[in-house]
Amino acid sequence: MMFIIVIIFIIFGILLKIYMNRPIKTDVVNTSIKTDVVNVSMHPDLVHASFSEIEINSFKYYEFSKIIYGKHNKSVCYLTPTNELNEIPILSWNGYYINNFCVDKNYRRKGHGIGLLKKIVNLAINEQKDHLILQVDDKNNGAKQLYYKMGFINYFKGNDKNDIIKLFLVKFL
Repeated sequence: MMFIIVIIFIIFGILLKIYMNRPIKTDVVNTSIKTDVVNVSMHPDLVHASFSEIEINSFKYYEFSKIIYGKHNKSVCYLTPTNELNEIPILSWNGYYINNFCVDKNYRRKGHGIGLLKKIVNLAINEQKDHLILQVDDKNNGAKQLYYKMGFINYFKGNDKNDIIKLFLVKFL
């Protein structure tokens, strides 16, 4: 078992080295993307409707985050620069962690989630970020399907402090 873990780490190291030495994209997609809100002293109602207070308050980095709204404010999430975080897997210091991604339950499966993800990807590309990373419950098949559709891949799987299986997914830009 230990041998397999060592092999996985070696392969990961090789892939990371190849990724870090890739040419940097210089084409800019859309420079007119706005983040809508920067002040996160008050969480949007949609976040309160989608997450418990314990879940909301468990994230300690809102002061570094931007709030990004989707079409008609029916979807929302926080983007936090990975260089501000120390509790998630770090691929590089030049990425964004997507947190509290949510879509109004009456508007799910109507394009609002994918629209918000496309907005986030364009924003990150415009800012020349290397990757996006997020965490999702392993049982949340609808969310996982959306992320996979947008090119996110499994990066890490483990249990949280409540013994709930979580996945970290990443999208390299």
